[in-house]
Amino acid sequence: MILTTTSDDVWIIEGDDVREDFIGYTVTVEGVVAGMDRIRADWLGVESHSS
Repeated sequence: MILTTTSDDVWIIEGDDVREDFIGYTVTVEGVVAGMDRIRADWLGVESHSS
């Protein structure tokens, strides 16, 4: 999954919870940085739907 932050930073999210149903939503990602542009997610959650 590729995540774009509100400041237009781009991260590749790796993890067991990464699912296509997160697309189009604002999410919270908890985990550790695993490279220059990668986060190993321990937890992902939907905050609210993007318009």
